Amino acid sequence: TAFFQMTIIIYSVTFEDDEDSNLAAKAKVLFRGYCDELNDEHGCDLSFQSFQAELDSLPGKFAFSKKGGLWVAGYEDDGEDDEVVTVAPGGMLPGGKPVEASSIVGVVALKLIEGDSVGEVKRMFVNKEGRRKGIGEALMRVLLEYAKGKHYSEIKLDSLERLGAALALYEKFGFKRCEKYVECPEADHVCMSLKLAAEATG
Repeated sequence: TAFFQMTIIIYSVTFEDDEDSNLAAKAKVLFRGYCDELNDEHGCDLSFQSFQAELDSLPGKFAFSKKGGLWVAGYEDDGEDDEVVTVAPGGMLPGGKPVEASSIVGVVALKLIEGDSVGEVKRMFVNKEGRRKGIGEALMRVLLEYAKGKHYSEIKLDSLERLGAALALYEKFGFKRCEKYVECPEADHVCMSLKLAAEATG
């Protein structure tokens, strides 16, 4: 828990030409940070997931045009009330302020994996500078709001038992253990699922 007031800023990242180049560049840095930390600190090699090909082809299946999504998060210590601001794809910060790449510390992505209503959370990662500030929660909240708006019925993810903080975050949002839906060579592989209630229309 942070002991100061701050604004968390969530940016939708499209990798399109009219978008601030800092967003795409930082998203790639955070993807690489996710991979490196899993390998260096937790002994998990992501080569079995063709990670480098995924990185080279971003946004790939995470493109908003494919009903996926990719978001990065930054923060400002502004001395005001805690707040989460979501910036639309290609949008600018309130007041037209430029994106400051140095303040971007977290990433998460979403892709369809079954039909047009079952998705998967991928690459949830907050670097060490950004931890214990509620940034992971803010990213997950934005992703789930987007998924509901796109009429997803279920969101899945996979993780590892050794990643206790990540599992605690997922459980906080209601994810529950489920049957394995994807292969992984790690012995402590965990799969989780969250059913999304259909939003009323009218």
